[in-house]
Amino acid sequence: MTITVVGIIGYTGRMGQAIARSIESHPTAALCGGVTRKQTLSEQHENSPLIVTDNPEELFPHCDVIVDFSHPTVTPMFARIAAQHGKAFLSGTTGLEEEGYAVLKEVAEKIPVLHAANTSLSLAVTRRLVRQAAALLKDLDYDISILDKHHRWKKDAPSGTALTLGQSALEGNEGTHEPTYASIRSGAIVGEHDVLFSGAGETINIQHTVTDRKVFARGAVQAAVWLAAQKPGFYAMDDVLGV
Repeated sequence: MTITVVGIIGYTGRMGQAIARSIESHPTAALCGGVTRKQTLSEQHENSPLIVTDNPEELFPHCDVIVDFSHPTVTPMFARIAAQHGKAFLSGTTGLEEEGYAVLKEVAEKIPVLHAANTSLSLAVTRRLVRQAAALLKDLDYDISILDKHHRWKKDAPSGTALTLGQSALEGNEGTHEPTYASIRSGAIVGEHDVLFSGAGETINIQHTVTDRKVFARGAVQAAVWLAAQKPGFYAMDDVLGV
């Protein structure tokens, strides 16, 4: 049985710690350590058998795949370092600008790269439902509205997932109906997304709700193990599920 060795960028963050715990229970994944900011390093990390550092060059050579949940301003840098070491790179960081995406696609010529605004495995199914509904309604008078709800600490709005669902709608209706977006940032909401197809006197609501951050962590680990075995290229969660 092949074991995939994983390194985490954003190791001490909420998602980083959730992914670390998920790796512990995964039968074919092992945690090597993580990259975190210098100010979050502690004696606890110094005494850990894991490699916990603020220097990716100390971690990346020992990993098969790097999982990135950091910040859009630094994701491109980490992707380039992963490419230099020939390591697969999965990023769940949202809010990337066009330049950031361009870097990910550039390094995908050398290493397998997967970017997902949402690593929930069921979201790939939701996107397909949205695409199909948009295709069936494209010649009819239906408005498409997307509502995303997240915790108060989430900075980007609309969320990356909302934009991904909007892109699925546009793929389905071939651009005939542009979606509109609304965002709510409140409390500790993990993640809720509604895609509304509203006509005269009726509405279809396709909803995806996450109540536990573990969902994202499990999906990220499964995707990372899958990605480590792929050829260089740019992948999505749909590829992980084979849809």
